[in-house]
Amino acid sequence: MKAHIINRYFLTALILIFSSELFATAATDYEQGVAAYKAGDNASAVIYFESALKQGMVSISLKYNLASSYYKVGRYEEAKKYFKLLNKTLEMREIAEYHLGVIAVKEKDRSLAQRYFSSVVNSGKDEKLVKLSNKYLLALAGNEDRWKSRLSLNLGYDDNISSVSEDSVLDTADSFYELSASSNLLIKGRRKQGWLADVAVYGIKYSDIDENDQYVIALGVEKAMQFKGWDTGVHLSVADITYGGDDLQTIGKLNFRGRKKISKNEWINMRYQYEDIKSDQTIYDYLEGWRQRVSLEYQNLTKNNISQIQYEYELNNRGELITSIGTYDYSPTRHTVRGIYTHFINKKWWLTGDMSYRFSDFEASQTIDRDDDQWMFALTTDYRFDKTFKLTAKYQYTDNSSTLDVYSYDKSVIRVGISKMF
Repeated sequence: MKAHIINRYFLTALILIFSSELFATAATDYEQGVAAYKAGDNASAVIYFESALKQGMVSISLKYNLASSYYKVGRYEEAKKYFKLLNKTLEMREIAEYHLGVIAVKEKDRSLAQRYFSSVVNSGKDEKLVKLSNKYLLALAGNEDRWKSRLSLNLGYDDNISSVSEDSVLDTADSFYELSASSNLLIKGRRKQGWLADVAVYGIKYSDIDENDQYVIALGVEKAMQFKGWDTGVHLSVADITYGGDDLQTIGKLNFRGRKKISKNEWINMRYQYEDIKSDQTIYDYLEGWRQRVSLEYQNLTKNNISQIQYEYELNNRGELITSIGTYDYSPTRHTVRGIYTHFINKKWWLTGDMSYRFSDFEASQTIDRDDDQWMFALTTDYRFDKTFKLTAKYQYTDNSSTLDVYSYDKSVIRVGISKMF
């Protein structure tokens, strides 16, 4: 037999023997790692499991035992790495999410822990894990603030005050004071899986023109739920509005919302809102009816900025204002596209740019056919004293062009104010 053929067979045999020995060594290290883990010697278990991994063993059981051992010795970053790999497999998803939730508890990241445990509960596949996850969720809910409140006060100047119709302006300038306050109470469960009640008040008072002062008080209740990775909620509220010192409207609102994380930095937000609008004064009956809005938003959050893109579709079925010169419709179909970009200059200073375009198509009457194009630009800067207290300055410019000259206008509004969360 030729020498090169003999050498080939010899090398092949060596490779086979060496590979078998490697496999045997990896299996032996794995078995020793399991024995050490069962004996409570987690540090040794990590060494054996890492050795088996380096020698080419890639089984799911090895990754799970290695992740568990990392957790036992407090090496949470390495544990998260392997549990996240296991989370991508169908058979290990629930147990991986449960352990990721436990690690989040250790790292005091309550919201992340709630998300992982809620995902296990919503899947409902493993009864034992569901019970354990529910226990954690109840404990985490006990740490949630039952009350959350917000108060803001603004001073501002409007060079073209809007009328109550929301579609026209008065061609009058004035300074104003603006106050808004809201509070919500966790009644039962958790803020992402429970019942909440809320109250809100809003008021704007002009320095010289009292007949345009407006005040709103609203009461509501919400059922928050988590479903297959979505944070959802159904909110029902009623608001009473006064304008110029007189009763204006009572508005009942039904609101459905949903929010889902689609990647590490990306979110999708969806919302549907139905409003039933009742007039409290005969002269405002033309504003009665219903309004529906559907919106979709893409949101990207990074270390230095937040980017948001929104689309909203609006339908109205409201009255008409009949005058001696014509009939004016208040039931537009609207399409709004909006982009918002927030840049974190540093931990204290935030800068936000906001731009939107809205097209409104009003039903034509025998005398009037109206379409509106509206552009809005806003620039806001925040100085944040801490996570709950900030100083804000905002400039907003609106340009509305209409096929009816009476509804064509431009306006600028400047606000400076403070807000505090409790």
